[in-house]
Amino acid sequence: MKSFHPPYLGAAYYPEDWPIEQIDADIALMKEAGMNVMRIGEFAWSRMEPKEGVFDFDWLHLVVEKLGEAGIAVIMGTPTCTPPAWLTERYPEILFVRDDIGVAMHGSRRHACPNSPVYREHCSRIVTRLAEEFGKDERIIGWQIDNEVHPYGGRSCVCSVCVKKFRDTMRKKFGTIEALNAAWGTNLWSMTYQSFDQLPIPHRHTWHHPSLLTAWAEFTSDSYVEFVKHQADILHELTIHPIGTDMMPVPGIDYGDIHRALDVVQFNHYHGMSNLWQAAFWFDFCRPIKERPFWNTETATCWNGSTTANGYKEPGFCRANSWLPVLMGGEANLYWLWRQHWSGQELMHGAVVTSCGRPMHIFDEVKEISAGFRAAADFLNNTKPVNTGLALHFSHRAAWMFEYQPMVNGFNYQVFLLEKVYRPMMQAQFRPDVILPMSDLSKYKMVFSSFLPALDEFGLRERLKAWIEAGGTWIVGPLSDVRTIHATKFTHAPYGSLEEWMGIRCRYEIPADPHEFGLRWWDGRSSAGSVWYDGLELRGAQALATYTEYPLQGLAAVARQKIGRGQIIMLGTLPQPEDLQKLLITIGNDVGVRPVAEASPNLVVVPHEGQGGSGLAVAEVENQPAKLAIGSLMIDVLTGKKYEGTVEIPPYGVMVLKYI
Repeated sequence: MKSFHPPYLGAAYYPEDWPIEQIDADIALMKEAGMNVMRIGEFAWSRMEPKEGVFDFDWLHLVVEKLGEAGIAVIMGTPTCTPPAWLTERYPEILFVRDDIGVAMHGSRRHACPNSPVYREHCSRIVTRLAEEFGKDERIIGWQIDNEVHPYGGRSCVCSVCVKKFRDTMRKKFGTIEALNAAWGTNLWSMTYQSFDQLPIPHRHTWHHPSLLTAWAEFTSDSYVEFVKHQADILHELTIHPIGTDMMPVPGIDYGDIHRALDVVQFNHYHGMSNLWQAAFWFDFCRPIKERPFWNTETATCWNGSTTANGYKEPGFCRANSWLPVLMGGEANLYWLWRQHWSGQELMHGAVVTSCGRPMHIFDEVKEISAGFRAAADFLNNTKPVNTGLALHFSHRAAWMFEYQPMVNGFNYQVFLLEKVYRPMMQAQFRPDVILPMSDLSKYKMVFSSFLPALDEFGLRERLKAWIEAGGTWIVGPLSDVRTIHATKFTHAPYGSLEEWMGIRCRYEIPADPHEFGLRWWDGRSSAGSVWYDGLELRGAQALATYTEYPLQGLAAVARQKIGRGQIIMLGTLPQPEDLQKLLITIGNDVGVRPVAEASPNLVVVPHEGQGGSGLAVAEVENQPAKLAIGSLMIDVLTGKKYEGTVEIPPYGVMVLKYI
């Protein structure tokens, strides 16, 4: 392990799909491309265990040995995403059951039930044998459990094992069926249950109770968390390497929960030219989960595609896309995939080389990226992104609640949070940590909690109150603190605590469909809100913006209240982007949270500090020219050029600027 050093640039490699004699030619091309890590093994169960209890790891040892000799590290994957045909044929009870098509067939991925004790037993055996073979191998730098763990086809398994386990989970959680009925409010529509065995299976196309659906979503997440932990426990006992699981930008699994048992955050994404900026949100999300730098384990070099190629990227995209995770606190970027498949369902996906072994048009750009990684390695390995004191909440439970109860027409939690909250922050050059409700708040001066309906997960309500009283600034709303942990409304007020904490009374709640109501800000600006409108009567709070239209006219749209040494800024509506930016700048200046740079909105600017010095890591993400103002002399460690004043950055340009 001592011979391998980040930042890592590599790809997913599937030697089980190719003649063993081809390894040397592949490795020669990998070296030419400048790659120093390969991710292997994740789908190779039938090659590792061709018959039940019969194992073959000789070929895999040869691959690891040859890669190591070439100075290329390995991330080893457990193959439990793709059970072999002998396993699904002999033990059909392991197969995933969907509510719409029934039992899944062999030949896909993720088609085994995560709760099946039979499947868990077989997973234990293959993971144990794999760990016994490679757990002490210093050519391996880490382990990846399974692949992109999330519900098959976006649905929960409804096999008899899962149904029984769900009902047992509810029995353990509530104690009595009467307590469940009381929490979920099942008197309505005669939904009252007499026993836990009556709890129904939630079918996607049936109008089910949102409390039931939210509970199922949490249960499904917990099932995969347990599935991953089951393997992590084996690997932690038998290996010397950090362990992770490559996750996707989907809210189906609580990634805070799943990483309690893991060491390194691994992330896969396939953003394109129109939405590369969204990848920055997910890297800001990955970074705070663990102290250890995260790994971007999958992204595309040039285009996405399974049976159909799609999303061609212009020259330079691969550069910006590959650098972005490393600039934002990661230490690895890997492509999917090294060599295009010659068979199977994903023939048309872009790669580094073709299925014929010919370098793709992107090859020279990959070589440039690897050279840049080497040039910046000393600075990046000895610094880390600066904590700016700003955090933005992301909640998987919020995503589940809004999926089953959007509350306002057209609302999509993930889309609205990214586009209407995060993007204005990003374009104003605020650099937040995207944190989960379980996260420690003491690291931050200002926390933004928009669209956070339930505050009672992980004791967040009490922790927020204590943090605010100790000096924190909480910007909250809209559509926050409006649901219990069971996805029901409060009956004493529209919110759980906000009226009491804020010194306000909400007179009206109105959706922004189809009307947007006008408002006037404290400095005389007139504009409009968006998404939702709470009209707030002030009972001790201060108005920062007031509605100008009936029936909300005269009521506060944005209010401020001091609590202890801190304050709450409550948004009864979501301001327009420019108003939100001005609010953040004004409030941030008061509490010491400021933009990290004076720069074009299409730039991602990440301040770095550490033993390697201090500087700014910069990437342009919208294929447009950009400018960055710097106050003193800096050197770009990629080129050796020195800059001062206004720096012009080309489309998809990357710079690693160090203060001299």
